[in-house]
Amino acid sequence: MKSSIIKAIALLFAIFSLTSCDTPKSLTKKGDKFSEKSLYADACQFYMQALNQKRDFIEAKEGLRASGQKQVNIYLDNFFKSKNFGEERKAIYHYRDASSLQSKIATYSIQIDIPQTYTSDYNTLVDNYVVANYDKAIDLLEEEKFAESEKLLKEITLLKPNFKDVESMKNVATFEPIYRSANEFLEVEKFRSAYYEFDKIPASYKECESRKALALEAGLLSIGTMEFKNSTRQRGGEAAISALITEELIQLDNPFIKIVDRQQVQALIDEQLLGMSGQVSENTSAQAGALIGAKAMLNGKLVSYSKQEQAIQKSSKKGWLERKIRKYNDETEKYYYETVYDKIRYDEYYGSTSVQVGFQFQLLSSESGEILLSKLININRNDELHFAESNYDYRNIVPGSWRWENKKSPNDVIKDSFSDKRALKQLFRNKKTLMSISELSNSIYTDIAKDVSNKINNYNPENE
Repeated sequence: MKSSIIKAIALLFAIFSLTSCDTPKSLTKKGDKFSEKSLYADACQFYMQALNQKRDFIEAKEGLRASGQKQVNIYLDNFFKSKNFGEERKAIYHYRDASSLQSKIATYSIQIDIPQTYTSDYNTLVDNYVVANYDKAIDLLEEEKFAESEKLLKEITLLKPNFKDVESMKNVATFEPIYRSANEFLEVEKFRSAYYEFDKIPASYKECESRKALALEAGLLSIGTMEFKNSTRQRGGEAAISALITEELIQLDNPFIKIVDRQQVQALIDEQLLGMSGQVSENTSAQAGALIGAKAMLNGKLVSYSKQEQAIQKSSKKGWLERKIRKYNDETEKYYYETVYDKIRYDEYYGSTSVQVGFQFQLLSSESGEILLSKLININRNDELHFAESNYDYRNIVPGSWRWENKKSPNDVIKDSFSDKRALKQLFRNKKTLMSISELSNSIYTDIAKDVSNKINNYNPENE
């Protein structure tokens, strides 16, 4: 399957390359070949491509004039035949094909002739066809066959755009079934479904604007956020997640989600719910939501947090510095280069960080206290560091080992294979900064906020 797709792409690329390299002259020759085979419509396409590259290319203009007139005559012959056989619709579209091609060719300053008799016959046919189909369309509307009526009215709009009240009738045929569907959703309290149906209709249609606003108001999920809890030793994590979730929710392109001001929520909790008992009860969220008019309250808790950090460590490595020495050959009387290797040291660095975060959230109904959404989110993230550094040009450093720095040893090893040298070069090019615990934590907090936001955004009470 994969190979066939690759072959198809290669073929398309080859065709594109060939056609994109065509000159006006070669395109004109292709048009001539199609014209010789009486394939005038295809011939016209090549002539027009040639003229798009060179507007005054005479051979292409002559070819387009000749093939264009012949193709228009074919359309007109089909128009005449269809009209005589009583096939009005076919005849109308044959004439429109002729007129459309005439208009395209006219953009190249070439005049194609359509006799006036054909135009007169076409206008008569269109008038009769439109009148008959308009009456059919109105009858279909009265029978509430909206789709069939819409099809006829669209065609009338295409043929005679300003005919009677066809535009308003077309709107009825198009929008009335949607309007009715939206009202049915309203009746069964599927407010979101109703809203999105009304959204397909112009606001000016019947009572669409006011009913859409009603659906939005009734289906709105206003959310207040409680102060998140933290059962770990990592201070501030819960506040960071809370702020990020609020930001994500505010940025959602969802008309049915509204975020209640966080400070307003907490002020009401402190003043009215804690005033009597001095502590938060089990149903504090629901009570707070009811007080501020929020339909749901968002609770969150940082349930686990762990981190590991291996500080960056340096390790000295033995290697070789490759260089070329120019020498002279007395026998050949020519210079040549010899590769030599010098013993050197370079440094490798290692380090890693990792963070694990567990966060639980609940979205509670303020009306019933029911849990609408709940999830425990666990995310692990780590970063590793392994790179090399040297005062020498790393591109000339070769991996290996040696025993003594100032003299040779049979145990000396030079790993000068392509793969060994490439692996060492990559070490020198590797990144040299390690993500901190704070950076990893913030990255996880951001992903948690996105996850919570997506869950709330996709929540639809109508599907429950």
